[in-house]
Amino acid sequence: MLKLLFFTLVSISQIAFSYEDPNKYPDLDEKFYSLSIQEPSQKVGYFVGDIIQRQIKLSIQEPYKLIEESLPIVGYEKRYRGQLLGITLREVVKNQRKDFLELDLTYQIFTNNTVAKPAFITADYYRVINKNKPDEVLKIRVPELTIAVSPIAIFGSVKVEDDMSDLRGPFLIDARKYEMNIYKSLFILTIFLFVLIYIYTRFTILPGFKKIFLPIYRQFKKNKDIKIEDMIRLIHNGLDRFIDASLFEKNLQELYKTNESFKNIDQELKIFFKISNQKLFTKEKNSDEKIKNWLMDFCFHLHLCEKKLPIKSVDLKIIKI
Repeated sequence: MLKLLFFTLVSISQIAFSYEDPNKYPDLDEKFYSLSIQEPSQKVGYFVGDIIQRQIKLSIQEPYKLIEESLPIVGYEKRYRGQLLGITLREVVKNQRKDFLELDLTYQIFTNNTVAKPAFITADYYRVINKNKPDEVLKIRVPELTIAVSPIAIFGSVKVEDDMSDLRGPFLIDARKYEMNIYKSLFILTIFLFVLIYIYTRFTILPGFKKIFLPIYRQFKKNKDIKIEDMIRLIHNGLDRFIDASLFEKNLQELYKTNESFKNIDQELKIFFKISNQKLFTKEKNSDEKIKNWLMDFCFHLHLCEKKLPIKSVDLKIIKI
């Protein structure tokens, strides 16, 4: 109980010490110290919850030494003429080595108003003591920082254009997460486009895929005078290359094992072998133009099966041989 009372009294004394009249101690001559402050570039447009950061660098020369108890205390609420300003010190990061002190102060705003309302971080007074004369206590004044808690200009001669950061525009929602969603969507869209090109572009050969029957089909389209026997030989050659073996009607299962899509044109394959036997071996004369057109469609169906593209049953060409 006594310990709790002791710590309470110490805390109250420190807070009371921070509210002491700054005129109580004289100012330290500037030749004994150097002070630099890095202020936030933004001075207006603050709202409740916004963070303000200041960096203070202080160097003190002999024979004076800083009294650390006079430094800002976390949780200390700024006051002006006894009234709370709504600005609280949230964090103090101290880096001290010998006669040099660097403070990173983080304040948070807990006030707002419907109209322009000036607010400021009041001046701080750090005390120093003369090592040679313990009774000599002096102070160093850290200037105040004036801000505004609304996007309207601060009262007085300060203008928004002069006081705002050049990089600060209107108050906007953070767009970074939406940009990431856009990039992800574009990536997924690109993948789907490639898939659609592969599925629906029937005359396109993508890298990494076999391209046996489409060149043959284009050769048929380009050469209108090609003979049926040559067409049959080219298709036979393409089928043999596709399974890396000689393909006949009796071993069509080898073709289906290589690519099951060829099962969709099983009837056309059997018709092709009948045409091949007639033209290459029996030399029977049928309607050459009709067979020629059929071989061209059949070769294109081979290309679709090679790419594993769907073939509608209505597109299959069945002729009597």
